[in-house]
Amino acid sequence: MTYAIGSDGSVTMPTGYKAQINTWSATLARATQVVTGFGDAGHQRRASGVLDITGSAGGVPEDNASSTSAFGISSAAGAALTLNITSGTSLAFDAVFSSVAFSVTNDGDSTVTFNFELNDTSPTLTWDETP
Repeated sequence: MTYAIGSDGSVTMPTGYKAQINTWSATLARATQVVTGFGDAGHQRRASGVLDITGSAGGVPEDNASSTSAFGISSAAGAALTLNITSGTSLAFDAVFSSVAFSVTNDGDSTVTFNFELNDTSPTLTWDETP
């Protein structure tokens, strides 16, 4: 049995997002609706067909001499994002970057976190089933 471990993952960020990414997380959710009516015997819930993805990717910002913002947040348009779990296993979708958080400490630590959301498109999940 092969296990997916954190060091096997990676992120392919869109152009203009400059960082050495070393962590990412994503939540895949489907909206639900309570459809319990009068006379129903028990609580009933139905899931919609609409899938949503939210998450973040973080790491160390890269210093860049170009005029492009190192944090890429200046664009409101969606951009291609690929979250790699292992080689051959990934989640790719068009993402809107909703916020960027960065910090610098006196002892030299610098971090950046990009928060993203699904941009109203269907994600592509590639899952490697080879043992």
